[in-house]
Amino acid sequence: MDLLCHAIGFSETQLSNGLDPERPKSPLLAEDSHRKPAPSRSSNRRCHICGRCYERADHLNRHLKSHENARPHKCNRCSKSFNRADLLNRHQAAHDRPPAERPAIERGNRAATACIACVNAKAKCQDQKPCTRCQARGMPCQTFSDGAQSKRARSSSNLESGSQVDEDYNEIPSSESLQHFSNVESGQHTSDPAGPYNTNSMAEATTLDPMLAAHDISSKNFQYNSHPTNSTYYNEIQDSSALNTAFPTYEDITIRNDGHFDQDFGLVPRSSYFSQDLDFGMWDFDLDTIELAGINDSNTSLSGTDQNHSPKPSSRMPKDASRRYAAFERSPWLWTPTKNDQTMIDQQDLNLDEDNIPAVLTPASPAASIDEFTSCCIHHKERDKMLSLLFAIPAAPTSKSPYLPSLNLLNSIIQVYFVQESFKVDQLIHVGTFDPSKTLPQLLTAIVAAGSSFISTPAIWKMGLALQEVVRHSCANYWEADNSNTRSLQVLQAFMIGLDIGLWSGFKRKMEIAESFAQPIVIMLRRAGAFASTANLFSADPRLEDSEAVLESKWRKWAERESFKRLVLHLFIHDIQASIGLQKPPLISVTELKFLLPAARNLWLAKSATQWRDLFLSSHRKYDVPAFSDAIHQTNLHQYSSQADIPLTAIALLHGHWGQIYSLNESKKFFPSSKSTHRLWLHTAYTELYQDLSSFSLLIPSVTNNSTRATLIAEFLQMVLHISLEDLHRFAGKFGEDETRKAGEEFVAWAKTKEARIAIWHAGQVFRAAKGLMQAQNRGFNAIMLYYATLTLWAYGHAISSAEDYPRSTANQNVILNETETSSSTLFLASSQGLPFLNVTDGGSHDGKTLVPLTEPDKVLGVARDIYSSNYPVLEERLPPLVENLCILLKDLGSLPGSRISRAPSEGVNR
Repeated sequence: MDLLCHAIGFSETQLSNGLDPERPKSPLLAEDSHRKPAPSRSSNRRCHICGRCYERADHLNRHLKSHENARPHKCNRCSKSFNRADLLNRHQAAHDRPPAERPAIERGNRAATACIACVNAKAKCQDQKPCTRCQARGMPCQTFSDGAQSKRARSSSNLESGSQVDEDYNEIPSSESLQHFSNVESGQHTSDPAGPYNTNSMAEATTLDPMLAAHDISSKNFQYNSHPTNSTYYNEIQDSSALNTAFPTYEDITIRNDGHFDQDFGLVPRSSYFSQDLDFGMWDFDLDTIELAGINDSNTSLSGTDQNHSPKPSSRMPKDASRRYAAFERSPWLWTPTKNDQTMIDQQDLNLDEDNIPAVLTPASPAASIDEFTSCCIHHKERDKMLSLLFAIPAAPTSKSPYLPSLNLLNSIIQVYFVQESFKVDQLIHVGTFDPSKTLPQLLTAIVAAGSSFISTPAIWKMGLALQEVVRHSCANYWEADNSNTRSLQVLQAFMIGLDIGLWSGFKRKMEIAESFAQPIVIMLRRAGAFASTANLFSADPRLEDSEAVLESKWRKWAERESFKRLVLHLFIHDIQASIGLQKPPLISVTELKFLLPAARNLWLAKSATQWRDLFLSSHRKYDVPAFSDAIHQTNLHQYSSQADIPLTAIALLHGHWGQIYSLNESKKFFPSSKSTHRLWLHTAYTELYQDLSSFSLLIPSVTNNSTRATLIAEFLQMVLHISLEDLHRFAGKFGEDETRKAGEEFVAWAKTKEARIAIWHAGQVFRAAKGLMQAQNRGFNAIMLYYATLTLWAYGHAISSAEDYPRSTANQNVILNETETSSSTLFLASSQGLPFLNVTDGGSHDGKTLVPLTEPDKVLGVARDIYSSNYPVLEERLPPLVENLCILLKDLGSLPGSRISRAPSEGVNR
């Protein structure tokens, strides 16, 4: 800012109305004030570099551009470029002249860059150096580029020797450089890649670091200070290297409440039409007319590595990079189909030996709740309809004739499903109006398949996976037979349940198919108007004078409308979780959901029309329920608690932040960070998004009845805002050995940034929330979140272990990541003081606890495996296939002693 103000003639006092009067002056201004001004007609608008003065501000701006030695104006007919638009116009006019009228210019013997001696003598020079003239006279033949390089080397030497040089600003050019710039202004365009105002040297200028922006969250007892006072602050800036989600490393810039920037930063005019009547008091200017001094990373990749040069081998590279890819090939994340992978390949799993099934219910399904869902049990007629679906699907050539379990076992599995659904905030099926005799066999089969996945007996969950395949094929056949069935609620629910089973099943083929088949149901519901406000047109409010038949009809219509809302929200949450876990674009945006908020949960759980009416009429309806897309901006959702399902709304809105996180990450990949408007926009978007997400996360316990799962999701989303999950997999070995080595170098630099400290803090909070989940609930997306948090801490541990300059902490500086915030954690986030630890249970210690430092990353993997296994306390039971596979992958990535992953490994988990 000071650079621009000084260039166009504004003083610090003239800006006192718009900027902080107590802010110290720029070192550039302080140094410039001791220089003698060059003779000029006026000192009102003087170039701070060469001393030239101009009467008009636009002339000064045009002159300043000559110091940049940039040529943004390119001819579209040839390869020439110019630093001024008028020169380009003059050149292009020459193209339009007939060849006979064009002036003949002899350039054959003209040197591209003349040496200093020939320039001073205005003599002819040659491209080959030393030139003939200098050799004949015995003079040194140097170009301006050589002089600038020498100057740069001297500057570097001064820095290394401890000279007091301000890191925030470029040093003032020497007289040698001034002469060079004078030549440029006079029309002699020389190429000086090492010049002090070349874009590559902009890295030394004042920069901004969006990751270190201040976030004033009043509800928290700490702030992420944007200006740490420790001596390593600028070293941290210079050493940082952005990953795919990391912002380019620029120095802090914050915006005060009065709308002005709180930090000096360099501005260089880019347009010759920059107005001298600029109103700095209101900051009313077009950002496209200025350039912030920054790093020219046109040759760097999105991950912060040079595209033209591969990273040099280093001892800090992962030594086990070669075997990591092999571990991923065995994991659920990579699948190579074979000729044996085909439909109904697991049909033989339908044939159960019920005599060898010891039990059905899991510890998380209390038997006392089973009796509440006896009305959901089926009879032989419904079982026969389900069996007919099996015979309608072509069987594998070597498979036996399929059959279903006994009616008693099927009913037990159905009851298990409804018990598990009662724990969820986004349950799909309205139990009060559920009638098995009027339910499609596709939905009944999907319920049995989903219920089977909750049971730890391998024979049962394998049967459930085989039935999931039946559901997928039978729903497709049902839609193809009559396209109007694409609007049928029950078949859409059945297909949605099938997607839920397959996506986090832990089996490669089923996970990929579930990911692929999410698009059809999204399109069907969108085309049916289930996302739009037209879903709110029907009104079925009950009245006391309604007859029993009218009341029953209203109740069922209301239940169907609410079921569609909850189906859409369930699909939306499913899509967001798939987008996060599989690192793909989301299919649904939260802004698409125009329908009213879902009704209150007590109305949804009403078991009869009469109970529904009484609850409806007794609720206090003081406010109009907003549309879901409007609820994004609601600051007080509690006021609708008697009318709307606030926990479900809050969970869906929390997932809605992912769309903005994904968009921000993609924008950082798409837009070049060398452009000031892009950097400032990305910085502002990140700051606002993190503050909004943090503020919303603080409300989660109060609006979700202290849901541990909701807290887990909130902490995880704050983590992924600061770390790229794709980069974690690159470092872990998913994309091969070369990418692993490149990511290793990037993580060493990333670990020194505040962005990294924020990421591992939220990763530790994910550990804490995952530890508090109900038994047998650390599965599905919950297990995926813990897995990515583990990789975050593991990668950070490897990075700081490889850094030779990483400080070693004493006992009073320990920072516990999986506990509540303390003063030590606040200090660690702000200034990197302290060493991060995980506090884990240890029966062998005197206090039952032990600290695991992140500098021992393999032990961090062991902590995660313990959290997985402790969520399933029955040692005789097998872990769910997905959890089993994740534990195996974590073991393969580490070098812990070869203990068994689980008490009883599941069979065929690598299918």
